[in-house]
Amino acid sequence: MTDTSAVARRVLEMADSLDDPAVADVLGALRGLLRERGVEPACDRARDPKPSRMFFVPEGVRYLDSMQIEALTQAIDAWVAAARTPQIRLSRRRLRLVYLMLRHSGAKVGEVLALDDTRDLDFAHNEVVIRDAAEGEPERRVILPQNFMEELGRFLDTPEAIGLRGRLFHLDQGFVRRKISEQRDRVPFSRELLNPTVLRHSRAVELLREGVPLPVVQKLLGHASVVLTSGYYAFSENDSKRILNYFIQKEPSMRTSARNTFLGSVTRVHAGEVLTEVTITTKSGKQIVAIITADSVRNLGISEGKHLAAIVKAPFVLLAKDEGGARISARNSFPAVVKNVHGDDISVEVTGTLDDGTPMCALITNESRNALGLKPGERVWFFFKAMSVILVAE
Repeated sequence: MTDTSAVARRVLEMADSLDDPAVADVLGALRGLLRERGVEPACDRARDPKPSRMFFVPEGVRYLDSMQIEALTQAIDAWVAAARTPQIRLSRRRLRLVYLMLRHSGAKVGEVLALDDTRDLDFAHNEVVIRDAAEGEPERRVILPQNFMEELGRFLDTPEAIGLRGRLFHLDQGFVRRKISEQRDRVPFSRELLNPTVLRHSRAVELLREGVPLPVVQKLLGHASVVLTSGYYAFSENDSKRILNYFIQKEPSMRTSARNTFLGSVTRVHAGEVLTEVTITTKSGKQIVAIITADSVRNLGISEGKHLAAIVKAPFVLLAKDEGGARISARNSFPAVVKNVHGDDISVEVTGTLDDGTPMCALITNESRNALGLKPGERVWFFFKAMSVILVAE
């Protein structure tokens, strides 16, 4: 006679590889059956983190997708850069750090604003200790991306931060909510999505989509609204920290390494026999032209109105100086102010900012730098060919 537990376990392992939330309840029931019989599913025994897409976002839960989060982050960065005085810039930098803590920790706004940066930040383990949890709930340690912790550390080492130690995050909750909401004119989505609760939902959904097991997200982020009930206690504390650390520290590598990113909507699609010209328009009105294959158009589901990210690697970005306007054949050309010039006798990295606050980066030779005489504060043209643009869809 066939072993029922063995059959159930095999079905569970096969279903686990599917990307269909409709089978989630069945999987939960099967897991319960197996555990009642003292059988541990192989997928639960695995030591290596395995992506798990078995989750759903309940109706009525508002959240930002990855492109919207990137757009909001860029908007806040541009808002900070536009500060007119050192005092205003310091206030905006604090707000930006609060926003990033909300964005990466999934904590409630009250929990973030109660943080003591001298006590609650564990730089050795890239963790923040959430102590202001709900009554009866234990404190929790949340792992943060290493690059964010490094940014926090650099800020706390600046002279401006000396007088803020211990109260860096202690801003008025109304002020935080208002300033995040005020970014509505800088992002391509509605004001209703600009609040700390949406950021909390967004972090949970983001981690789940990256493959972090749902019980780990529930346990370490304290976000119950996207939780399925099966297997919550299947992960030990050490396993939870190991899995979450694996995915969070991998996040930067899972995203593009390109330094130049434009977010916008498709406003024109001109198809040829082999190649297709796609134009996307950003929130500030800039048009980015990309030339991609017809297969890529189909794979990305590109049509007018679709939200896309256009990215260009720094080596494909060129520079020009011409007070009367650069005369070049590249379809994508934008004036900017040079922010920094850094390199050696072989290669040089040039960063700049467009008039709408979009950061740009070009990697050129030292010979080209000398020929152009580039210096911070100068106006230049950043340009790149349409064939150098990579389009990314959510």
